[in-house]
Amino acid sequence: MKIIAADSGPGIAPEHRGRVRERFVRLDAARSAPRGGLGLAIAAACAKLHGGSLDLEDAGPGLRVVIDLADAP
Repeated sequence: MKIIAADSGPGIAPEHRGRVRERFVRLDAARSAPRGGLGLAIAAACAKLHGGSLDLEDAGPGLRVVIDLADAP
């Protein structure tokens, strides 16, 4: 099963997509916004807990998040 979500915001540069899955990581452009830097880290941890994965892709413009639970029990 795949869960896909996309937005039309500024997106995340490919070189930063690995880092933003870590807890409390906030890129320079987001540091002044009132957020905690946990959303993608929590989603990635939940996907992993269920035997799946979380991938970030370009939505042109925006970001596309794909949670793949195909290998989940």
